[in-house]
Amino acid sequence: MTDNEYRAMFDRSPAAAQNALFDEYLNYVYSIVFNKLRSCGSAEDIEECVSDVFSAVFLSYDNKQELNGDLKGFIGRIASNKAINMFHSLTARNGRTAYIEELDEQLTSAETVTESAERSELQNTMIRCIKGLGEPEATMIIHKYYYNMRSGEIGKKLSMPAGTVRVRCSRALKKLKALLMAEGYDLEEGRL
Repeated sequence: MTDNEYRAMFDRSPAAAQNALFDEYLNYVYSIVFNKLRSCGSAEDIEECVSDVFSAVFLSYDNKQELNGDLKGFIGRIASNKAINMFHSLTARNGRTAYIEELDEQLTSAETVTESAERSELQNTMIRCIKGLGEPEATMIIHKYYYNMRSGEIGKKLSMPAGTVRVRCSRALKKLKALLMAEGYDLEEGRL
């Protein structure tokens, strides 16, 4: 399936297009994620990451982002980035320690006062927008993206199935994006 074929299908029926994309690229995404997480992640971690990949792909199509026909490369890049992020959060959760060289690099590249102020403003805006989602979506987003909890863990805390948590998180991310754009953050360019 090419980018143009998917885009045309998406315009007719977003749900059918998402199902077709999922069916066609599931094995491709799974193999990328599995290769990056097999040394540190459980089967549930791998499935969670695959779900996050497709969520990110579907959200990007809501933006009407131009891919210049390279749909497989785009999906592969998202899968690789999500798997790397999951790898880092899993190794951090398992008590991985930082090497002194990494700490030295962090100290020598200290941010300026202006960057610190901008980051603080962004954090305050982000917290305000997350609270604006209401409950339980705000709690889900915080647990998933701040505490790096899996959908199953969040579901146990909130007494709901992991699949429901995934769907509601995906919807909450769309709402959060709209709230941040209303605050003046340009998410189309991939930056806050």
